[in-house]
Amino acid sequence: MKNSLRTVVATVALHLISAPSWAHVVVTPSKAGVGSWVTFNVSVPNEKDVANTQLKLVLPEGLDSVSPTVKPGWKITVEKDANGSPNAIVWSNGNLPSEFRDDFTFSAQVPARPINLDWKAYQTYQGGVVMSWDVDPTDPSAKDAEALEKTGKGPFSVTKVIDDLSAKPAAESPTANIALLVSVVALVVGIVALVRRRKAN
Repeated sequence: MKNSLRTVVATVALHLISAPSWAHVVVTPSKAGVGSWVTFNVSVPNEKDVANTQLKLVLPEGLDSVSPTVKPGWKITVEKDANGSPNAIVWSNGNLPSEFRDDFTFSAQVPARPINLDWKAYQTYQGGVVMSWDVDPTDPSAKDAEALEKTGKGPFSVTKVIDDLSAKPAAESPTANIALLVSVVALVVGIVALVRRRKAN
């Protein structure tokens, strides 16, 4: 028991040590069912000394019916490619003060196949400084928070689209089937007995 507890504590400590020491742009949920309609939330912190005035979120391929939520105080633009498909949402002309955070939301239908949605985001601050959240989180460099922060970069969020439709239904329990059969037989016997009593009277 003590060894197990020590293992858990050590694992948590290692995770905390290796985790980035600064907050970053996070898109949730981290999982979604194939073809489902999802309301995504973009959590945005401001850890710089000046206001965050713009956020650009690059949209992964395969999203359909992208619809941003009205955000008072911000201008919202949905950028599209040559085929008319949305490829980015830009929240601009806003003011997210230093040491505060805010949420930006939008809805969309995810692809009808299992896939990873990589959310690359770009924060623009007063004065034109840009923080780029476009580093692959699986890359070893993504764990070096201090080095990344110096270059104005950070890891991007990922939403896994999973196949939640092909799960096999649970097999019926033989005991449950026997119980149901006994109940039906008992009901039939009871009805027959009731009919005989009425005829006898």
